Amino acid sequence: MQRTVAFVMDPLERIHPAADTSFALMLEAQARGFRIMHVAPKALSLAGSALTLAGHDVQVADTAVDYFNVQSALRLGASDCAAIFIRTDPPFDEHYLMATWLLSFAEEAGVRVINSPRGIRSANEKLYALNFADVCPDTIITTSRDDVKRFLAEHGGQAIAKPLDGHGGFGVMRLSVGDSNVNAIVDTLSVEGKKPILVQAYLPEGADGDKRLFMLDGKLAAALQRVPPAGDHRGNVHVGGTVRTAEIGDAERTIAERLGPRLKADGIYFAGLDIIGSKLIEVNVTSPTLTRELKRLGGADIPKLIFDSLR
Repeated sequence: MQRTVAFVMDPLERIHPAADTSFALMLEAQARGFRIMHVAPKALSLAGSALTLAGHDVQVADTAVDYFNVQSALRLGASDCAAIFIRTDPPFDEHYLMATWLLSFAEEAGVRVINSPRGIRSANEKLYALNFADVCPDTIITTSRDDVKRFLAEHGGQAIAKPLDGHGGFGVMRLSVGDSNVNAIVDTLSVEGKKPILVQAYLPEGADGDKRLFMLDGKLAAALQRVPPAGDHRGNVHVGGTVRTAEIGDAERTIAERLGPRLKADGIYFAGLDIIGSKLIEVNVTSPTLTRELKRLGGADIPKLIFDSLR
């Protein structure tokens, strides 16, 4: 029987194939002779402790259009999969949480799940970095306007605020003392004090963008630089940021070495660390991206390295 690799992810119609890491992983799987199975997060079921996945056998092509072709419906036990990739995009909500609980049964049965459902549950992408607060910018988590204003006053009048469940640069706001929008920004991000938000000291080096460090099995594999578009403080590619090659310096190596053992212990095989200057900003664990951009720049082929580890 042809071995199957399952991808629990959003609909393929929604992806941008030229930039999608999940798609790059599918291409690599197909090139190695695996059958690819696409599974919607809602298509997981449990009988006793045995997990079943319902989805479709798909073939993929590295083209801008007609990049996938659905072959047939499939229903497989998780134990029939060589590996299962959890590649659903954030936000990490109750539906995402339920999917990780169900996928934990596959992991308990010995199926390779990347990343570990347990690890994903333990690693809020904004908070996980604070396990290593000494290499992060000064940060507070709060629902209070007053806390934010005190923080601004204590940190040169500039800060970055973001929701704890945001992704892709959504909701990342720059705060300044004297800006009449501060109260409104805090109220909007915190849903008028109902949800805590993250506020970090502003790092001037952020004007040059951030570095994405690619971590595999607790080791630093590669890096690239994201550069914000003119007039924006966000380097996310989908909001207009660009990428370029990046050197790995002592600060990046130190941060990678600090986080590596914890990532490995938590089952987070593939992670993206975002660095500004010498500070860790965020740890991406749900569906790290930018591997296609990295390869186009002549960097490491991350999907190839991941599948090398599945032998």
